[in-house]
Amino acid sequence: LLSNKGIGFSAYTAGGFMRYISYLTIAYQGLRYHGFQTQPGFETVENCIISSLRRIGCFDDFSMNTYSHGGRTDRGVSALGQIISFSPVNGCSPEQAAVAINEQCPGVIVWGYREDLPPQFKVRYWALWREYIYIDEISRYKSSIESLQKALGWVKNMRSLAPFYKDFKLESFSPWYFSRRILDAEIKRIGEKLAIRIRGESFTYHFVRRLISFLRAYDENSSPEENLRNWRGGQAEPERLILSRVMTPYAHRALAHIEKVATGIVSSLPWCPSSLCLSRIFLEILLLSWDP
Repeated sequence: LLSNKGIGFSAYTAGGFMRYISYLTIAYQGLRYHGFQTQPGFETVENCIISSLRRIGCFDDFSMNTYSHGGRTDRGVSALGQIISFSPVNGCSPEQAAVAINEQCPGVIVWGYREDLPPQFKVRYWALWREYIYIDEISRYKSSIESLQKALGWVKNMRSLAPFYKDFKLESFSPWYFSRRILDAEIKRIGEKLAIRIRGESFTYHFVRRLISFLRAYDENSSPEENLRNWRGGQAEPERLILSRVMTPYAHRALAHIEKVATGIVSSLPWCPSSLCLSRIFLEILLLSWDP
């Protein structure tokens, strides 16, 4: 991870003042909002965050011009390590921003930040990878964990994810859209649940949920290629999906411990009984994304 010390990053000049880029690390409970990204007429995570920052004078039009987010999650999808980057109004500290958001946005926790980033930094383009975890019932799968892990290994080596979108009009997408790199894929059993962890540089539309639908239907007596040909398409429900981390070259300063944040967010989800969400194994899987 990079440090800004001694590099001498330049800053934007806005209104005669030097302005730097910062980012905030954010967790949220997805069931409370109509997705992350701002949508007219709906309460979203992004809308609440930006409104909170504007209310305390931390966010202006220049901030909006430099704003970026690390992942666009759908309604029902939660997050532990979402990131937003922007140029805060001078005099606004990350701690002030965190307090405002945490107080005004129910189910949202700002728990880390980084200041003085390069002026061209936008997390959407600078992110090294994103990682998602899907927690599911083991009863929904008809194949062994070993077979499912082999299927994930096969998916990891795919050069194009287009076969997962055969129910789409593929001609409406540019050819390069489906060329994505899956960096890691793992499945673990926790009691009667499965945790499926997927890391990629970026993802196509609803990919992780489509992958879960494919794995639920997976027949270990057939090859991965045959399984994908026979799969009817579709996507798993969003409520069990968690954006666990957006990784950048710049480490953040933590305002809270990730274990406490993870327990608070995930234990509030209806599918997660406290006996599971407070278990050591469960937390270890969630925190794999935050392994140095």
